[in-house]
Amino acid sequence: MRRSLGDGWSVELSGSWTRETTDDGVTRWHVPGRAMRAGPGPSWRCADGADIIASLDAELPPNPTAKVGEGGRDGVGHRAAWLYHRDDGFELYGFTFVDGAYLETVFAGADTADLDWAFDAWRSVARSDDV
Repeated sequence: MRRSLGDGWSVELSGSWTRETTDDGVTRWHVPGRAMRAGPGPSWRCADGADIIASLDAELPPNPTAKVGEGGRDGVGHRAAWLYHRDDGFELYGFTFVDGAYLETVFAGADTADLDWAFDAWRSVARSDDV
């Protein structure tokens, strides 16, 4: 089911996720064993994509398990993600870029063998004026 993240952004999350409302512009969703949060990044019209990726990389926790970059589709410019394995599960920090704006998403799960849902959700993030 497609769920609104605010400001025209949305994500596909299967199942009975519960939304938490926050005052800081961050949207949070969760189900047992999984969680997701999303918030807009600052405007980056004066920087190129490589500069933005480098600045994000510098701000994220060190020693990711993997880094992924992909070209976009369906109105998305490109995507970048950092994966971290933790003692209690994993976190996938994903960024989706559209026309000088981006959305930061963090997907967390207790089962490190079950990463597909997080990557699928990250790849499903889209922006539309209709959402």
